[in-house]
Amino acid sequence: MRKLPALIVVAGLLATLTACSTSAAPGSAGCTTPASGEASSVVEATGAFGSKPKVTIPTPLNTRHTEVSTLVEGDGRVLTDGTPALIEYTIYSGSTGKVLSSSSYSDPTAPVTVGATKGGPIIDALECSRVGSRIAVAVKASDLSSTASTKKNEKSGPADVAVIDIVKAFLPRADGALQLGVNNMPAVVTAANGAPGISIPDIKAPTREKVQVVRKGSGKTLTKKDTAILQYTAVDWPAPGTGAKPTVQGSTWTDGDSANPIPLGSTDVPAQIRSALIGKTVGSQVMVVTPPTSASGSSTTYVYVFDVLGAL
Repeated sequence: MRKLPALIVVAGLLATLTACSTSAAPGSAGCTTPASGEASSVVEATGAFGSKPKVTIPTPLNTRHTEVSTLVEGDGRVLTDGTPALIEYTIYSGSTGKVLSSSSYSDPTAPVTVGATKGGPIIDALECSRVGSRIAVAVKASDLSSTASTKKNEKSGPADVAVIDIVKAFLPRADGALQLGVNNMPAVVTAANGAPGISIPDIKAPTREKVQVVRKGSGKTLTKKDTAILQYTAVDWPAPGTGAKPTVQGSTWTDGDSANPIPLGSTDVPAQIRSALIGKTVGSQVMVVTPPTSASGSSTTYVYVFDVLGAL
């Protein structure tokens, strides 16, 4: 569980895996992801998509850098920078061929987000692949180590291999229709990558919760049975007349994390956040102003901007 100011959400980053507006395949023109190479191209995998495959890897396997080969080409959404995706995966040692780690292939995993700076080279390699694809990613084992040097090293070394099925993808950012602003409420300006900037009026913060739909999406309507897939930014509301600027208290857009899965039926999520999101549609951008409450234990008013990217 990951705690945010006045909000508890589930952090589902896959520790071991711890990223193009184009239809290009990995390694092709217009795509920045690694190309296929001698290491990834010798990996073979059989078995039904979405189920644990039978994989053949000639060992020992070495590589100079990350390589990506498409074993099965899907026809779904292209994974662009910022896209949350559900994957099933198995990681093998290129030295021994043994399994190092694996998803369950039964219970849904939390989404990973393409382009997240904490994602690592395997998540980076998903960019420009399509939903429905099975890919093989060969990565230098040293590049997966948290203690590895960040200095680029082009020398060949032992590889680890991930065979990944891309099961589903969500929106990379809210794409709903922009709605009219509301007097005495913060203003939201969206950057090119979808990250919101929040401007707070120089007035006293409201004493009651306020909810404003900044963009209205046309996707599924969220219910309490859903787990919402969200990006968020949270800032404080400064006291008026002080000249103080709002301070970012947390943001998945800037802290390198993946989009957050938030179970809307869970009491781990404050009721005011759940009620603000239930009934909203996928593709919406929703602003929630939360004054201090006895339950939050805080004296600060927070302003959250949520991008509703999908639902499970």
